Amino acid sequence: MKKIIITTFGVLLILSTFSCKKFLDVGPPSNQIASATIFQNEETATAAINGLYTSLSNNSLYFASGGSSVYLGLYADELYYTGSANTTMEFADGKLSIANSFVTFNFWSHPYQVINQANSCITGLHRSNLSTNFTAQLLGEAYFIRAFTYWNLINLFGDVPLVVTAEDYEGVSKMSRTPVADVRNQILEDLQQAKSLLKSAYPTSGRYRANYFTVMAFLSRVHTYMGNWQDALTASNEVISQTGTYVLEADLNRAFLIGSTEAIWQTATSNLSTNTFEGFSFIPSTSATIRPAYPLQGSLFTAFSSLDKRKSNWIASKTVAGTVYQYPSKYKVRTNTVKTEAQMMIRLAEVFLNRAEAKAHLNDPTAIDDLNRTRFRAGIGNLSGVSGQTLLDAIMAERRLELFAEGGLRFFDLKRTTKLDAVLAPLKAGWETTAALFPIPNAERLAAPNLSQNPGYN
Repeated sequence: MKKIIITTFGVLLILSTFSCKKFLDVGPPSNQIASATIFQNEETATAAINGLYTSLSNNSLYFASGGSSVYLGLYADELYYTGSANTTMEFADGKLSIANSFVTFNFWSHPYQVINQANSCITGLHRSNLSTNFTAQLLGEAYFIRAFTYWNLINLFGDVPLVVTAEDYEGVSKMSRTPVADVRNQILEDLQQAKSLLKSAYPTSGRYRANYFTVMAFLSRVHTYMGNWQDALTASNEVISQTGTYVLEADLNRAFLIGSTEAIWQTATSNLSTNTFEGFSFIPSTSATIRPAYPLQGSLFTAFSSLDKRKSNWIASKTVAGTVYQYPSKYKVRTNTVKTEAQMMIRLAEVFLNRAEAKAHLNDPTAIDDLNRTRFRAGIGNLSGVSGQTLLDAIMAERRLELFAEGGLRFFDLKRTTKLDAVLAPLKAGWETTAALFPIPNAERLAAPNLSQNPGYN
């Protein structure tokens, strides 16, 4: 982790979010001097925040750029693996080693790079002499991204080191893990800060940078996973009330496009030939002998009724050597220099399902109306006359179908509803309850000996 912080500014100085590949040369070698230089100029301060988004989106299959969809889809009950790479097979088998490089880099080191980059932005912006109105937007985005990243970390690893300052470079090697409850409080504090700073308008064209409603949509998710039903309802209501901005796409094939009215937050990669790393990973090449790398588990495919438009629009198939493989097809572009799709981070359908669940727990009879929003669009008709646990079960079943292969939400849903063991034990031989948490990477524990290991990995 010491290496992560030291290299923060190497990542921070990316000049553009999507297409520009220059690095900003601020001259002085000192991190502190560089920070002071960057945040005394609006152009370079904005570039630093743009660099945060670039860090999230420009690494293939890292936690926020398709990795959660692919590897957590394998780890749960959504996908299986047709390749033979041991590192990936460990996810499919539900048996992660302490040396798994994807766990180390994609899900641990990279998030901490993003966090320390956000910390540097927050520190620099607080010290800058730029106008209050200008810095408010950038600070709000940095707080939001830090919260988003920590949320992913605690859901995968449990207790994790809480780093909220860019100053303590030497103390990181002595850090220990912070209790989940304390990290969660920091997440909520960061989101409250972001909420107070950001405006309802997106700061640039498209929905690539956070606005007020991006924060509220993420709060809808966070409170849903925490079981804070009134707070989840309140956050969801704010987003859903913006009927002139956020609308479910009637055409399922428009939901993941750039310009989708369903998008609340998207990210884009500057990779010239790639629209999204998910599309590149899920869609097989046209070669007749190449199988999809990550097909759908049969139990997920058969969970869709024959009438479900998601089955025909969001799932594709390829036959290789007489075997039919179904694979996720929410993104349609594997490789293309023309940018038509962007990575979906948060979309309106999830917020409707969050609100449905909150209402169901609060005994609000309109919960079923929110559930029926996605069912109706999918062409499977409305439910009626259900309540209580039956309604909650229907909502979870709908989440499985609507949000499959999206950001690991299925894995997180199984965890929060305590169904991981019941669902995964029959699917993965030797599944252990302790696999609900990833191992703390061995390389990190060697660098920071005070980091304890999760149960089951000693």
